[in-house]
Amino acid sequence: MSFLNGLFGRTSLEPMDTRIYDDAAALFNSAAAQNETADGEEKAKISSGSACDALPGATGPFGSKYNPVPVNGLFGAWAYMSRLRSLRTGNAVFFHLAVRHDGEALFEVISRSGNEVFDLWFSLYHPRQSRDVPDGYILEKEAVFPRGITTTAADFPAALYGKIKKETKRRLHVEVADKNSKYIDVERAQENLRSLRSERDEL
Repeated sequence: MSFLNGLFGRTSLEPMDTRIYDDAAALFNSAAAQNETADGEEKAKISSGSACDALPGATGPFGSKYNPVPVNGLFGAWAYMSRLRSLRTGNAVFFHLAVRHDGEALFEVISRSGNEVFDLWFSLYHPRQSRDVPDGYILEKEAVFPRGITTTAADFPAALYGKIKKETKRRLHVEVADKNSKYIDVERAQENLRSLRSERDEL
């Protein structure tokens, strides 16, 4: 499967250069290619990290602060979460960056309904993405459409679709996004995110 399989439900026979979409899909699914896009300092940290599915000595649920998901930088976190689905419903998740500090990053993750919200922590300096998943989730075989952003949006998830397309243009050189990001229940998600943030502040 690739971007072309569902690109805006395209049925037109107009000529188009499919190579840019093939290249984008290949980059979206190759940790090695993603690592080549990192700047010098970050690239060195990523390449010198351990290739692991979980950090040695980590404690607590996978994806929590003390057991973060190993990935290859923010690009790796972006690709990882764009493959993440609920085991119970099969639904995709949507996300933005809440906090980044040194080699760790916290993302806020939501369902399209806005009923499910949770924190997901990442350890950023590893040469590949973990193959493990938080409890109750699965990973798709490959990333197809981006579903979030690696920047912080104060009004998340409002207007997320357009923000994803901007990030995809920067990282993959094409403007694509999961169309379901246009139909998130923003009000419900923001209400539940406020509760999540209050709980986090109390810890």
